[in-house]
Amino acid sequence: MPLATNKSSTIVSRFFCGLCACFFIGSMPPTLAQYQNQYQNQNQNQTQSQQYYVDGQPISQERYQALQMLNQSIPLLQANRNQEAIDLLLQAEKMAPQMAEIHNNLGLALAKLGRNGEALQELEAAKQLKPELAATWLTLGGLYQSQGQVNEAIATYSEFLQRFPGHKDSSKIASLIAGLKKELANGTIPRYIAPDATSKDNYLAELAGHLTRWPESKLPIKVYIASGKGVPGYLPQYTQILEESFATWQQGAQDKLSFISVKDPSQADLVCSWTNDSNSFTNRAEAGETVVFTNSQGIVKGTIKILTVAQMAELPLTNNRLRQICLHEIGHALGFGGHTRDPQDMMFFSTRVTDQDRSLSPRDAASIKLLYSSAIGMH
Repeated sequence: MPLATNKSSTIVSRFFCGLCACFFIGSMPPTLAQYQNQYQNQNQNQTQSQQYYVDGQPISQERYQALQMLNQSIPLLQANRNQEAIDLLLQAEKMAPQMAEIHNNLGLALAKLGRNGEALQELEAAKQLKPELAATWLTLGGLYQSQGQVNEAIATYSEFLQRFPGHKDSSKIASLIAGLKKELANGTIPRYIAPDATSKDNYLAELAGHLTRWPESKLPIKVYIASGKGVPGYLPQYTQILEESFATWQQGAQDKLSFISVKDPSQADLVCSWTNDSNSFTNRAEAGETVVFTNSQGIVKGTIKILTVAQMAELPLTNNRLRQICLHEIGHALGFGGHTRDPQDMMFFSTRVTDQDRSLSPRDAASIKLLYSSAIGMH
């Protein structure tokens, strides 16, 4: 199978981490503290009965309790205590079934546990109840994206921009839409996958035209990992996770490729570094960026840059998520220039909602082994 090469000079290719899907927690303004203050102020002149107010309007005790539960769900979601958030929000939903913010947060919590069908129902309910709730449109678009439904994601994000042009995250969503459309246009996300395509044992055919590799003369690949000391968000275990990710790809390739660590970046083939600034990436909706330099023989050198901070509080940067980012970026550095539409693959085009310890899929392992097999020539 021919690989993407250049017959003349060295060229530069930029590959991106799977585009970050957007998920946002819905809150009910004013804040819970304001609810309490309003309640206390009303009680100064009421000794016989209790009355609850929001924005000057009286509400029932059940609705007030539902509002409390809604606000209590926010730190649970941010801490990935998703089942606890679900239990709390189900109680709130019974008390206030018409409150869109409860359905939104419940949909997010369900999605983070992989219960996508239930999540979609809750988000659709929130959208019907309160179309002006921006968080729901973003979370719904993120859910579509994380399931590989790229066209539905683009349509939902675009609707969000039309409805909320002045939203604080509008520029980020515009970048995300542009990234998705660009990948569709240049084929790094396949436009169409036949019904049985993802059942194949590898995805080289899906990425045809977006493949390259390191020549045998460059093996083992010399890797330099910069210190993350002083980079906001960096934790000591991040370097170990990155090193383990290299070992995972080597194991998946059944040692048809290998790596060696070097201490001097000038001696490295592949230089890895850390940043807390997504604006340093070509597309700020990314969590990582890989650049490879190729010539007629294949890859000659490359760089990987990993983001050390979460792009949104709703999806904190856990060790599991960092591992997925590292594995994905290394896949690009090894020659996978495109993405797949199968959410099980590490080279899937989007970040995932669930916080799980994931490794290479069988298709990832088969693809890297085949890519570095002698049966695949450089043409």
